[in-house]
Amino acid sequence: NQNSDKVGVFVSLVSTKIPFKGAGKEYIGDDVAEMVAAVKHAIQQCCLQLKTKIARAQAAREQKQRKRNLQKYIPDCCN
Repeated sequence: NQNSDKVGVFVSLVSTKIPFKGAGKEYIGDDVAEMVAAVKHAIQQCCLQLKTKIARAQAAREQKQRKRNLQKYIPDCCN
């Protein structure tokens, strides 16, 4: 059910550019706003692509159903 189904998103931040001599991972989060904005933008792009894919699949399904109904009631029009 599209209205009640939920999707979970897990994000892992990994970088090879951060030196860990004396600085721990807790010091990475000083500029959290920029990272949150980048992750939010990436998730929104994924959602937009998913929405497009779902809409295309639904349109194809409706077209197939319409053709099936036309073939059922007016068999000569679909040939």
